[in-house]
This record gives sequence, structure tokens and C-alpha cells, in this order.
Amino acid sequence: MDAELKILGTIEEQIAVQFTGKVNVLSTFNRQYLGHILFKSGEIYQVVFQNFKGLKAFYQLIIQEFSLQSFNYVVEPEVVEDKERQIHYPYAVMRNKMSDVIKQYRDSLKYRPPENVKILVDAEFLEDTLPVTPQEFEVLEILTEWSSPYDIYQHCQLLDHEITMALVSLRKKSALKIIAGQNKGDDSL
Repeated sequence: MDAELKILGTIEEQIAVQFTGKVNVLSTFNRQYLGHILFKSGEIYQVVFQNFKGLKAFYQLIIQEFSLQSFNYVVEPEVVEDKERQIHYPYAVMRNKMSDVIKQYRDSLKYRPPENVKILVDAEFLEDTLPVTPQEFEVLEILTEWSSPYDIYQHCQLLDHEITMALVSLRKKSALKIIAGQNKGDDSL
């Protein structure tokens, strides 16, 4: 699995040479900037990828490359300040967790909600005394502002598979209302 991921080779190269600077992540299609990985003395300090930051950005990049999306990586030296550090885990710890994250992501794909629905919190659930996990709470918090699956996954700081499993769990607790969307090509009433 790891051999397929070009980003891992790039990261490990920078760690080996004690690199300080930035690895830019660019779209292969149009070379658009999608994010970066910041290194200082061979340690990962920061990851930014498609509106995500920190560990979520790192694992989103891994998952997208694992899902056969291709990216270009451009290495450029840069001065990096200690105050820019957002990731405090050694790369070895992040890499050990990576296989588990990919497996959980693959397992959760079948439960991911379709994009043409709206997800709302059932008001009756708010009066209930059922306990919620921290992940469920974070998803409920996002649902106060967003209702489309796309927006939920974009704005929640949990990893995609954690969001999916929290939605499944909340659905089992009857905490959510799912409103089916209209098919755009359907003229029926």
C-alpha cells in the first residue's frame, strides 16, 4: 500500500536530509496550488491541504492519493519559524496510524451519505438524554450550520471516516432527519 503513495517518498526524502522549507502540493491537471507540507530540520511542522490544516490535512492528502488522485510535489527551501508549528507528532507516529486511517476510510465509504440529501438534527433528539461521543458532538455542532454532506465533510475537523461513522451512529440514535433531494432531470411532481 505504501509503495503506491508518491507523497511518502517525498516526505521521507525531506526527513532524511533534515530539510527546512516547503513541499507544495499541486494539481497534476493544471498545476493549481492545493496545499503544502512545512518542514523544519526534517520534522513536519505544518500541513495545509484543500481548506484543511494539521493532521486532517495530512490524512486527507494521503487518502486522496490512495484513491488514485495524482499530485505534483515541488520542494522549495524556506525559512520556517517555530511559531508555525501545528503538528507535534513525529512522522513515525503519523505513518503508523496511516494504514489504520486508510482501512477505516475504505470501510466507511459504503456508509457515506449521497450528495443529494440534506441532513438535519431532529429537534426531539435535543430533548433526549442519550449520551453522545465527542465525534458525534462535533458533527452535531457542524449540522447547526451546514446540512449538505459536501459542506459537512468540508467544514468538520474530523477525518472523513470519523464523520461518516458519527453520522451513522447519530442516525441509529434517531438524532438526524434525512431529507431526500430532487433529481435534477426528474420532471415528476
